[in-house]
Amino acid sequence: MTTPTNRMTLRAERHNTLFTLRCDKSYNRDISEEKGGCMTDHEIRIALVLNGGVSLAVWMGGVTHELDLIRRASGGDDAPGPQPYDAVLADRWRELCRRGEERRRVVVDVIAGTSAGGLNGSLLATAIANGSTLDPDGDNGPWLRQKWIGLGSLGVGKLVPSAGAKSTSVLDGKYFLRQLEDLLKGVADAGESKAEEPVTLFVTASGLGVQQFEAKDAAGQAFVVPDHRYLYGFTSEDAPTYDGAQRKFTVEEKNGLKDTDLLARAARASASFPAAFGPVLETPELAAQPPRIQPGPAETGSWLVDGGVLDNAPFGPVLDVVARRPVNGKATRYVLYVVPSAGIGRASTALPGAKEPSWRVAAMSAVQFPREVDFRSDVEQLERLLLEADASWSDSQRLFDRCLKQPEERGRLKAAAEALQPAYSRGRAAGGVWEAVTIASHDQSTVLDAATALSESEIDEILTTEHPWVPGPDGSTAALRDDADGNPSWLWGTGAAERIVRLILRSLRNRISAAPQDERADLDKLLTAASDCLMKVQAVRDALDVQLAVADLDLRPAGGAEAVAVGLNDIFEQLQIQRALGDAFATLIAVIGWELVDTALEVEIVSRCTSARTPQQRSAPFQFLRLGPDIPLAVLDELQEGSIANQLNDRILYGSQVGHFGAFGAADWRRWDWLMGRLHCVAHLGAMLGADADWIRETQRQVLQAEGWQLDAVAERIERLAKDFPVDAGIGALVTMRDELNASPEGRAITKGIADRMVDVSGGLGPQVGSWVKAAAGRKHQPGSWLLRTARWFTEPARQTAWDRMVRGAKLSPAQRPTIFEPWLPAATAVVGVVLLVLSGLVDAVRIPAAVLAGAVLALSAVLGVITWYVRRARRRIRAWIEKRMPEIGGTS
Repeated sequence: MTTPTNRMTLRAERHNTLFTLRCDKSYNRDISEEKGGCMTDHEIRIALVLNGGVSLAVWMGGVTHELDLIRRASGGDDAPGPQPYDAVLADRWRELCRRGEERRRVVVDVIAGTSAGGLNGSLLATAIANGSTLDPDGDNGPWLRQKWIGLGSLGVGKLVPSAGAKSTSVLDGKYFLRQLEDLLKGVADAGESKAEEPVTLFVTASGLGVQQFEAKDAAGQAFVVPDHRYLYGFTSEDAPTYDGAQRKFTVEEKNGLKDTDLLARAARASASFPAAFGPVLETPELAAQPPRIQPGPAETGSWLVDGGVLDNAPFGPVLDVVARRPVNGKATRYVLYVVPSAGIGRASTALPGAKEPSWRVAAMSAVQFPREVDFRSDVEQLERLLLEADASWSDSQRLFDRCLKQPEERGRLKAAAEALQPAYSRGRAAGGVWEAVTIASHDQSTVLDAATALSESEIDEILTTEHPWVPGPDGSTAALRDDADGNPSWLWGTGAAERIVRLILRSLRNRISAAPQDERADLDKLLTAASDCLMKVQAVRDALDVQLAVADLDLRPAGGAEAVAVGLNDIFEQLQIQRALGDAFATLIAVIGWELVDTALEVEIVSRCTSARTPQQRSAPFQFLRLGPDIPLAVLDELQEGSIANQLNDRILYGSQVGHFGAFGAADWRRWDWLMGRLHCVAHLGAMLGADADWIRETQRQVLQAEGWQLDAVAERIERLAKDFPVDAGIGALVTMRDELNASPEGRAITKGIADRMVDVSGGLGPQVGSWVKAAAGRKHQPGSWLLRTARWFTEPARQTAWDRMVRGAKLSPAQRPTIFEPWLPAATAVVGVVLLVLSGLVDAVRIPAAVLAGAVLALSAVLGVITWYVRRARRRIRAWIEKRMPEIGGTS
């Protein structure tokens, strides 16, 4: 085959009817707007992972607001501007991003959220996709702050259902869903199309009922693996698609974040904290693909609960999207993990001679262990993905760059590639079949199935004929070959094509970062051509995956491997993949030349000749940054309260108290958590962008001013937090929240409403249990049966005491005392016995019957007296036990 450079250049021009893809509008803007063109473009790309639940949504809302302000301040003129109170802050972020010789721009293009993180992530993604802001109306301060303060109020008739309203949970999920719909619609409607940017949102949920997939072991024995994880994805971008029949690439504009009602349902499902909110029914629209990513095709109608139950941080899908993002300039990628928990704590191990823990301690520890496993799994997964991203590229990248600079090294690489090409071909034959079967298998084939391991004879059988998805083991390392009509054809498959282009892209990005300004224009052209080629390759791979997903490919029958190979051939020929990728690479070569492509292919052969069976795992280098509430606040450095704040760690948030329900206690508590979210974001993101302590300190002062807080008030609040919520607060945290709620009529109404709802939904524990709970604890409940009426009377002192120490002014319906426990009954019975005894002495005719009856009645009187005394004593003791453990309400009404 002859492939002279000038001939291929002419051929590329002839076949370049494929338009230049622009999958990502914002990534291709020329934003060198400074005078003299001295500023360069450097994108700080953030993949945001939000993890947190219940009232921690308020703190996370503050973080999200500040992050939205940063991205808009560092963006172009089309970005929505700040409200007046945030104008100084926006100027400071803009100045920080433009320091030095280049202009940096913060871009949030991937978001994943779980539970409360799903709510805030959905709001931010909606703002980005629709060219909007999280602060569209600043009449009363930050818009999102006002919404969270209102939504976090457990008002009766709102988030807490009215008395008598039917509900399976303590809080009203339908009301919550309506509020989310209004929030998302308000954000979307405030946007402008010229400011829209691409973004992908992932939201997690957990499915109830039977959720599982089937796998097989080495003996072919099938078994099921429970998997209740649900993952939904919403994407806004100009998505490239490939039509194999026409061999045509098109760009389709899609915005999955326009349907705010569907997005609200997914976010509401992710935040369905068990018992607090009822499950959400998955509608057919939500079960469609997209938005549902996991599980695969299945019937709709699943009931969904909080995503944090099983999957707090879906890093895998996030990093897959990160790897797919096109790059047309200098960019640095961060994975920003927002988690409202302390990063560093103290732990101790008991000495051998220590006292054996009680069963309660052991049981509570066991309950906490699943949370440890979840967080540890998140960290381990992230570490593994980071290692894969670095290991899969760094060595290969160094070899590639070195060979471009050193002809002798390139010569050795080429000789090695030619020698190892047959081994690479054999590995790709096996790997291609395995990947195809994995995608096509609806029973989730795994490596535990022995049938997925191809034998040498099966590989020989595959390679006896030509296949369009794997090169023959002939030692050739030519990137393109001419087909019968003289058109360029790509023989190396889709996985190799993507890896080769990514290798070139990363090399070009590194060269741009270090190149002088006058050389960057030419490098930008090369980078744009490589990015366009990558998008075409990804579009082809996506089309291939769609066909494989519906194909009938099975390794089990005799000769199954060859049958799968033939089936794969049919799909490749149907989609004209060899020709489509041949044209794409011919176009690329016309711009960047042969050397880069040939060298990248040789690196692919050498680096993967012994791992060619490994399934394709998209990966891209990134830096990890954790954003939590335990970072020191520079604004407090000169105050004694600064050290107290450092010791508080995550306890500096009301939302971390009372099982993460703490911020629901008072509107002022939610304002505080919101403020902390903004301050913590300034500290973390400022450091990420290279700000010094003075800049962070002054910016935090501006946050205080924008939020209407004085530094003295912040210091006083920190002292109060340390006093009210010590490390071992336990029930004391709940007592503090109770006292705060009882300080106002609204708070007392909330407390009564929540307590009433908890009693009302006790029927979820079972009809019998619910009846007993309502009889014993309900304020107004009037049982029907004699036994339940007796139980209600018996628990009356305890119930009255509990309600009195829970909320001021709680009015309880009195319980009717059963006749058997009337205090006069033993005395009356004794009188009857005495009368009978007297009668037996006066009337000889009834002496014996009257005496026997008198004895029985007097005995009954004694028994009733003992029972009455014991019941009265038991009621007093139960009331005293409650009084001892439930302190009286503090403060004044």
